Amino acid sequence: MKLLTPSAGTPVSFADILRGCTSSFNQSITAFESVIKAYTQKNYCYFTNSGTTAFYIILKALKTVSKRTEVILPAYTAPSLILPIKKAGLKPVLCDISLKTFNMDVQSLEKCINKNTLCIVPVHMFGLPMNMEDVMQIARQNSLIVVEDAASSLGTTIHGRPTGVFGDIGFYSFNRGKNLSTLSGGCIVTDREEMASAIKTECALLPELGFISKLKIATKLIALALAVRPFFYTIFNDLISKLKYTALHTDFDSFAYTRFQAGIGCALFGQVAKVLNKRYDHGTFLFDMLAHMKGIRLPALLPHAVPVFNQFPVLFENETVKENCFEKINSAGIESTKLYPDPIHRVYNLGYNLDKDPFPNATYFSRRLLLIPTHPMMNIEKLSIIINIIKNGLGE
Repeated sequence: MKLLTPSAGTPVSFADILRGCTSSFNQSITAFESVIKAYTQKNYCYFTNSGTTAFYIILKALKTVSKRTEVILPAYTAPSLILPIKKAGLKPVLCDISLKTFNMDVQSLEKCINKNTLCIVPVHMFGLPMNMEDVMQIARQNSLIVVEDAASSLGTTIHGRPTGVFGDIGFYSFNRGKNLSTLSGGCIVTDREEMASAIKTECALLPELGFISKLKIATKLIALALAVRPFFYTIFNDLISKLKYTALHTDFDSFAYTRFQAGIGCALFGQVAKVLNKRYDHGTFLFDMLAHMKGIRLPALLPHAVPVFNQFPVLFENETVKENCFEKINSAGIESTKLYPDPIHRVYNLGYNLDKDPFPNATYFSRRLLLIPTHPMMNIEKLSIIINIIKNGLGE
């Protein structure tokens, strides 16, 4: 039987789950808050049920201190970011991405700023660090707030400081597939006292789940602990496939983070360095082995940064070659992904004229991107199989 390796996964042991159960009885969420505060060196930390809700809470808080209405974010990122912007009664404004860095293009960003701009949302895509120095300089020049999306970049550092701490407010995600997962969850960090006060008020309004709903989360987390392992992923692949997100999100639920998940988070954070180091090692190995190949592009890495790859992005110049490599990698039992097949302006109707593409880099990127898994269930042997498939696909 050929074992299948999932595209994403954070290992959660039954010992972690047991510690989470124990912690949920004798500790409150403040224990996990203390862990995150120590990691980020931020004064304020708040938890929600998802990164999407965390972003929504931040936007609602910003509305209490400003009458501006426009939120700038990259045209290629998680489409679901549009939902909290609209739900908060604000307007999403897109800027193009850079085909060099695979992140928000700073020049395109500057063209989007006007008197109605409320905030800039730089996203550290795939765990790749965005140049926050440039973003913060633009924000200061225009008296704008920066909301830093570090949902997929937990562990990535710039000049020794973690992503999520450079903006006025940062947020993380603990959803399945992230660098650290408690099945679901989100976290907000800031040093801005006035923002923290408004965020705390909004978080206090989040409803608590009932006992049955909490039990379902615990059950799903146990199932996830098994599902990310190749043996169980292979055995139950048909069932797991039905549980994956395939439809476009049109809304999201918001509720309070559970004590059980906070306990799991505390347990995982105690050994997260091993997981993050594996992701870094796998990413750098792929980078070193693929860097010389013609026909693909790899992201230019930010100096003085340590990227913890949520997944490793490879941009193919030829779409057909990408599709062929995608099929062969998955046939080898390793689940690569193409992530979002379209940029945001082609997913949601935001009023942009698509006849003349306003964000050509984002469209080009979406058509040619292939993501390689870097999680700890991967190893050098599996990565080498992928490298050889790409090499042969490119005719090298």
